[in-house]
Amino acid sequence: MKPLLRIQGLGLLWASSAFLVWALVGLSLAYWASPWWQPSPVPPPPAAAPAVPVQAEQVARALGAMAAAPNLAAQGEPLSAATALQLLGVASDGQGRGVALLAEAGQPARALRVGQALPDGWMLQSLTATEAVLAAPAGQSGERRLALPKSQ
Repeated sequence: MKPLLRIQGLGLLWASSAFLVWALVGLSLAYWASPWWQPSPVPPPPAAAPAVPVQAEQVARALGAMAAAPNLAAQGEPLSAATALQLLGVASDGQGRGVALLAEAGQPARALRVGQALPDGWMLQSLTATEAVLAAPAGQSGERRLALPKSQ
């Protein structure tokens, strides 16, 4: 039986050189094609926008309050949830935070931030686009909902 391929002398040098060249071509091709096989990097999510603080005094003035002051207790007669409160305006961020513009009959409107309490202990608990929810003072249960008046 005769061997199929007989490599001797210079033939061995040519065969090993050809193998080495084709191996380098294959490795180079694999190197340059490898980025196509890897998943593309996912960019990081965008940073959340910083929360803009609500300026209660400016909101109250924009909604028609006569004189706005930051402290409700320092504004003449104290508001009370037991009295006839009226919700005149709401400035809310959609997540229940913001400012409500409350008025008592015959009194100028006053701004109240979410989380701020009235002098009698009722606290502005949350806001929606059309109503404000007041929570009862500590030791009492219940809540009071004030709705914006219907526009005519």
